[in-house]
Amino acid sequence: MTSLLACVLLSFTALGLVCANAQARDEALLAAATAEQPAVVRTLERLVNIETGTGNAEGLAAMADLLQAELQALGAAVSRHPATDGVVGEIILGRLAGKGQRRVLLMAHMDTVYPKGTLARAPFRLEGNRAFGPGIADDKGGIAVILHALRLLQARGFQDFAEITVLVNTDEERGSNGSRALIEATARAHDGVLSFEPTVALREALVLATSGTAAVRATVRGRAAHAGAAPEQGINAMVEAADFMLRTLDLDDRANAFRFNWTVGTGGRIANMIPAEVTLEANVRYLDPQRLDTAMKTLRERAATPRLNGAQITVELIVGRPAFVADAGGRRLVDKAVGIYREIGFDLAVVPSTGGGTDAAYAARAGRPVIESLGLPGFGYHSDQAEYVLVDAIPRRLYLATRMIMDVALGR
Repeated sequence: MTSLLACVLLSFTALGLVCANAQARDEALLAAATAEQPAVVRTLERLVNIETGTGNAEGLAAMADLLQAELQALGAAVSRHPATDGVVGEIILGRLAGKGQRRVLLMAHMDTVYPKGTLARAPFRLEGNRAFGPGIADDKGGIAVILHALRLLQARGFQDFAEITVLVNTDEERGSNGSRALIEATARAHDGVLSFEPTVALREALVLATSGTAAVRATVRGRAAHAGAAPEQGINAMVEAADFMLRTLDLDDRANAFRFNWTVGTGGRIANMIPAEVTLEANVRYLDPQRLDTAMKTLRERAATPRLNGAQITVELIVGRPAFVADAGGRRLVDKAVGIYREIGFDLAVVPSTGGGTDAAYAARAGRPVIESLGLPGFGYHSDQAEYVLVDAIPRRLYLATRMIMDVALGR
């Protein structure tokens, strides 16, 4: 039995994995990370003050310019790669050359979920231990940690790596269709991948798996008729759609990490007409592709037997981001991170899985060890609540990121 497996069996709880070999704390690095906190806050403000909602061409271009300048100031060779599939923006790749043997990839994304104009209503601000702003946790905090961890490495004179690559894409919030090929190809050329999505402020954690994403589109067809004079001559697509949704609620299976939820419905635009067509959309999250296949088989079987005579239901599956499940190498990185955090007196939980998708899934398809959630602890992202990060967490997150980069580069 490996030490990691023993740790999982002995110490895995609802709060996560809290076991790792203790190591000596790097006092010089911790002091440097603590001193770096004010500079990180200033970087966060600069990043937040550029609106970068997915598809915002002007904002994404301005962010790419900022990141290029920051990485070049660190000595990186920077290239810009247009996203594919009609996606707006350029993916930034910054490459730092060292004198060692191993290559490390650092990943984050510049796009946010917020439409243009949000910043005017919710500007960057500091309130006690919280820094607020649209996208500050997801994922501008991750970008800030990467930039300042590299500064700490540079100040330290650390060169024991063949290459450190920074990849920041523009379409993570929409599934990364325009950047996934570059992510996979870049990851394939590296020995380890560190992904800097945020962790939760209420309980800092790493995740061992993130969901694959998919959408189901069901088109329900009936027959139009006058709703008052002759409704019986029609076939009510809205009634059929409602029945179909109720008959498929049981596809949602939280216990087995398969989530299926109808989220969008359109149809019935004229008040005195029996609706002839309704379109439904479901959001799907899964870890096991086989469960997705089984659910789709069940869905199509039920679609073939409508409630109303003459109604027709067709179902289409739209596959998005694949699931990410940490392999043995990824689990070793998680174990290492837990140990590093404990060096400085903090615990990291380890979550078995989460319903959110992540670009770590594309990197993992390259067959390289991947660790997720190395960004700043935050709250309120993907919600209608004010998004923030914890300011006092900055030193420990910088310490964690810098140590992880060094250890992966050194093959430890």
